[in-house]
Amino acid sequence: MNALKFIVWTCCAVGLGVFLASGKVDGRTPLNHMERAWNRSVNTSTVDRLKDGLEDAYEDAKDAVAGNKKDSSPRERISAEDRAAVNRIIAQKK
Repeated sequence: MNALKFIVWTCCAVGLGVFLASGKVDGRTPLNHMERAWNRSVNTSTVDRLKDGLEDAYEDAKDAVAGNKKDSSPRERISAEDRAAVNRIIAQKK
């Protein structure tokens, strides 16, 4: 039964894709209508800026994870007070 549902839904999805790519509505395919609507409503410079910002953020995150920083020193995440407390505990152990 599940296999039959899978086959039916797959056929429906393929049929919809074929219609969107080749079916004619008002002399154009639905895909052409969607492309024209996208080009009229979306400012491509805004999309490009957003894309560039995401690519820069991805590269920065990748560099941070890989440790490829310019100064090659690890980033300090412990405050000075915490460092002093740890040093006092270590001194007491010795």
